[in-house]
Amino acid sequence: MVPSPPRAKNARGDESLFQTLLATTVSGVVVIDEHGVVEVYSQGCERLFQYGPEEVLGCNVSMLMPQPYRAEHDGYLKHYKDTGEARIIGIGREVEGQKKDGTVFPIRLMIGEGRVNGKKVFLGIIHDLTALYSERAGRLEEKAHLSLIVESSEDAIYSKALDGKIITWNNAAKTMFGYTAAEIVGQPMTRLFPPDRMGEEDDILAKIFGGEAVKRYETVRLRKDGTPLDVSISASPIRDASGTIIGVSKIVRDISDRKAQEAHLERLNSELSHVARVSEMSQVSAGIAHELNQPLTAVLNYTNVAKRLMASEDPAALVKAVEAVSKAGEQAVRASQIIRRLRDFLERRETFRTVENINAIAEDALALGLIGSKAANIKTNLDFASSSPLILVDRVQIQQVLVNLLRNAVEAMAESPRRELTVTTASLNGSGVEVVVADTGPGISEEIAGRLFKPFVTTKAGGMGIGLAISQSIVEAHGGTIRSVPNAGGGTIFQFTLPAAPVSS
Repeated sequence: MVPSPPRAKNARGDESLFQTLLATTVSGVVVIDEHGVVEVYSQGCERLFQYGPEEVLGCNVSMLMPQPYRAEHDGYLKHYKDTGEARIIGIGREVEGQKKDGTVFPIRLMIGEGRVNGKKVFLGIIHDLTALYSERAGRLEEKAHLSLIVESSEDAIYSKALDGKIITWNNAAKTMFGYTAAEIVGQPMTRLFPPDRMGEEDDILAKIFGGEAVKRYETVRLRKDGTPLDVSISASPIRDASGTIIGVSKIVRDISDRKAQEAHLERLNSELSHVARVSEMSQVSAGIAHELNQPLTAVLNYTNVAKRLMASEDPAALVKAVEAVSKAGEQAVRASQIIRRLRDFLERRETFRTVENINAIAEDALALGLIGSKAANIKTNLDFASSSPLILVDRVQIQQVLVNLLRNAVEAMAESPRRELTVTTASLNGSGVEVVVADTGPGISEEIAGRLFKPFVTTKAGGMGIGLAISQSIVEAHGGTIRSVPNAGGGTIFQFTLPAAPVSS
């Protein structure tokens, strides 16, 4: 080991300040001469390389380097001495160092050149990059893990820049939409949109920039072959390091199977509802015949009277004949209304909703539900709201609920000494409507009451037990609720609610 050379001094010959800096700096500091021999070796270097100063001072700095740097280092110095061409001096770069125990670790090496006492020296400042590399590796591993998740996901995952162009596209997106990444990346996202849904992307962007999450938004997109696809979309912002939104990431799930199942169930429910309506009316077929027989008989009587009067030459008789014909026409309209209500009620049809007034629905339901009730001497009390919000409903389905409740009430009071039926409609502070059907029958036992809306539960000897279950499914599908409570005066009260129709802007 060669003797340690004198320590470098600052311009004022004060070595203490320099030694203090060397002792306190976190980074390693090393000074070598033009032959690569170490003249200064800081405490930071001791921590980094594990060598003591007595092991390094006076030795070639290449001992702190792994191969191939160690073998090439003296060549770098000679090249610089011969040509003056600096490769890393004044630039700095990421290289590797080697600890005393042989461990190789990444460092950032910055080299400066100067003269001390007329002698050329090189100052090296060394930063340990182990933690940084570890963090980088962790991020790369996380990125690779996330990339693997994205690529193995059964959901389509893609992203777009703020100009609307697609920038990433996973394998599931290729399977779902039919486009390869090469075909779709760089293309506008609106290529996936049906013409009538072009405005949706602006709405999604507005929500994201407003800080609102977009989750499970159900809509329709187009495959490459132009066929529509039912999807559920969740969208989230992509931010840069400063937090600025630079794009949007989307997760898209194919829900076409679920939609098909829902449509199938809706068809089955529609068939079941139709069967229930036919069953309801078949049970009052005698009453229907009687209800129609009355106006038809009246038409026949009035026309016979008109014929006899028209045969008379008395001018006054002709006036009476015209009145008879007019009354016959009124009875024909009455018969026509009964037939129209029955036809609408029994028709097999697709479900569709329109904006309706609950009172108008209740009036038609009463005309059907109370067929044949006159013979039972039932007193009917009606209390309809003078003003109530409009509702968005399937008119026939809500009629079906009311007809079922009315027929149940009529049948429940068949043996009761007091037979009063009360039908009420009311507004729920503008948020919806409530319909109440109350009877004075024997009421419902506690054992049955808890299961009343379950399928195949009935209090009738010949009942199917599906009317109330269907009624509940109809009301709940419209966003409402239905329940039964005991009537304080004896009997049962059925109440159901329906939300008000959305107000169009």
